[in-house]
Amino acid sequence: MKKNLLYLWALICSVALFTACSSDDDNDISGNNPPEEEAVVTAPDVVGTYWGNLDISMKPDNSDQETVIGNGIAKFITISQVSDTEVKMELKEFELFLNGTIMKFGDIVIDKCTVKKETDASTFTGQQNLTFSGDAAALGTCATTVEGIVESGALTMNINVKVATLQQTVKVTYSGVKQVEESGNDYTTAFPLPYLWIIPFSMKEFNWSMACVLFTPVILQ
Repeated sequence: MKKNLLYLWALICSVALFTACSSDDDNDISGNNPPEEEAVVTAPDVVGTYWGNLDISMKPDNSDQETVIGNGIAKFITISQVSDTEVKMELKEFELFLNGTIMKFGDIVIDKCTVKKETDASTFTGQQNLTFSGDAAALGTCATTVEGIVESGALTMNINVKVATLQQTVKVTYSGVKQVEESGNDYTTAFPLPYLWIIPFSMKEFNWSMACVLFTPVILQ
């Protein structure tokens, strides 16, 4: 009798252990403990300084007709990283030529643009309410949007600045190419101190000695 009870107890323990292990396996398979996803990093794909041209037009509210007020204006665009998926876009010293005068807006800066990776390119979009300086300060707050695409180092971008006080939208279209930074240090050409002693005090020897100095420059880091 005791032996039978011992066998029964061993059987119950085995069934309980098997059930517990099976429950743990089910939790893993069901996704209760999903693996951590790798962080997506997209911002570096568009970061850089771009050199190109922008076209400017103005479109009245509730109208599809645009008036071109600037073509082929050379400008730098700077895009810097804010986070793994966000960048900052800067267009420095933006200005318009209206009614025979130049209206200076200052800088157009969108602090956070979201970057997404496409198949062969990267896109970014952002929006921000901007208050400009200089001549454009009287325009008040302007809702500004930007959208761009970078493919093989080439940037195409549209900026829309809605000027409520004028009931118009300033539309900027930009096309540029990413600039490549030169590797190495900056160098400055200078004359080394050891050669200064050869500069004579007589005009007769001056030309020969100065030639030696001029053709013996060194590069100082």
